[in-house]
Amino acid sequence: MSTDIPAPAESIEPPAGPEGATPDEPLGEPGLAALKSEREARAAAEKAAKDALAKVKAFEDAQKTDAEKQAERLAEFERENAELKSAKTRAEVAAAKGVPASLLSGSTQDELEASADALLAFKGETPPQKLIVPGEGKAPAAPGQSMDDWLRQAAQN
Repeated sequence: MSTDIPAPAESIEPPAGPEGATPDEPLGEPGLAALKSEREARAAAEKAAKDALAKVKAFEDAQKTDAEKQAERLAEFERENAELKSAKTRAEVAAAKGVPASLLSGSTQDELEASADALLAFKGETPPQKLIVPGEGKAPAAPGQSMDDWLRQAAQN
């Protein structure tokens, strides 16, 4: 069994054309007509191949059992679900870190956060700090008087 290995690009010479013709010369009327007919033939062949492929797929789909069709649908839904989860995680990390989601790389949340931190370090900024509110979630200390008492006192003075 022999294998033909193509020669490197530098050693490939352009195909020989008519005598005296070089690749830079205009094709002329007959050359343009031939080129046009070749392009039309190629387009027709591509269309025929596409149509044949569609017919083969339709035939294969008709031969499938309901279980096979449901398995394919399930696989498609699982793939779509995974993509949506990934996009959601990417958007959450981008919003939390303040970087564009399109610049993040990775598939897990840890990888995305590391990517965001690397982007911020490259940019020269530190990640945004979460604001800390002292006494968050606690009720304020009750003053000695109510608001009504305060208003009455203010109106008397």
